[in-house]
Amino acid sequence: MLQDGRMGHFDGSVQARYSHITPAMRRQFLAHLTTLWEGALDARLGMASHSPVAVLDHLLDARRKEGGE
Repeated sequence: MLQDGRMGHFDGSVQARYSHITPAMRRQFLAHLTTLWEGALDARLGMASHSPVAVLDHLLDARRKEGGE
C-alpha cells in the first residue's frame, strides 16, 4: 500500500506486491493526508485559537488568516 512506502517499508515482498503504485496514486494519497492534516488543525483551532507550542501556534495563526478570522 502507499502507506507502506510512506512508512519506509521497503522489503522486497512489499515492493513486489505494490509495484503498481502510480504517480497519480501518490498525489491522491498526499491530497488525502493533507485533508486529514488540515481537518486536525481546524479541530484544534476550534478548541483554542492559540497554543503555547510555538510551531502549533504559528500553524493555527495561518489557519485563522486563511479562514478570514
